[in-house]
Amino acid sequence: MVTLRFRLTQEEYFQYNYFTAWADPGKKSYRRAYFFRVMLLYGVVAALYILSNQTHNIAVDISVFVLTGAVYLLMVPIFIKWSVRRRVKDILSKKENLHVLDDAEIELTDTGILDKDAVSESRYGWDAIVRKVETPNSFYLYTNSYHAIVIPKRTIKSQEERQEMERLFNRYLPLSAEING
Repeated sequence: MVTLRFRLTQEEYFQYNYFTAWADPGKKSYRRAYFFRVMLLYGVVAALYILSNQTHNIAVDISVFVLTGAVYLLMVPIFIKWSVRRRVKDILSKKENLHVLDDAEIELTDTGILDKDAVSESRYGWDAIVRKVETPNSFYLYTNSYHAIVIPKRTIKSQEERQEMERLFNRYLPLSAEING
């Protein structure tokens, strides 16, 4: 059994949301489609402007739009991070969500996972975990495609706790939870 007590930081909550919404390797096709849609719309606007404005030098207009498009394309990841950060701040500004950053306790045992904070308590059997992801700072144990139990690595106080967690993960999480992570 491993018992972890912590307070999730706003940055950890942001990282979980950013990973789940955008950075997850499984979202690669979503990111490609997003970039394609953005650049297609931009290209249509640029083409309409260039074709409707015959008084300018077309080569100059095209080069300006290509340069502007390239800069925008490079800035999209920054815009996405800002958007997710803004959404997280909005979520955390609501009274009903304040407990997300309160004291929490996660208990990992052979029978499952107990996740509790000041206002809620959830029990999960190991079969409820559909996916496990390990990032540099946390473990995410997904119970569906968006919700995960977030375990910051900083809460693991000893090598024995780490080994026990790995034993539980290896024993009770299906290989597909790892492969999809």
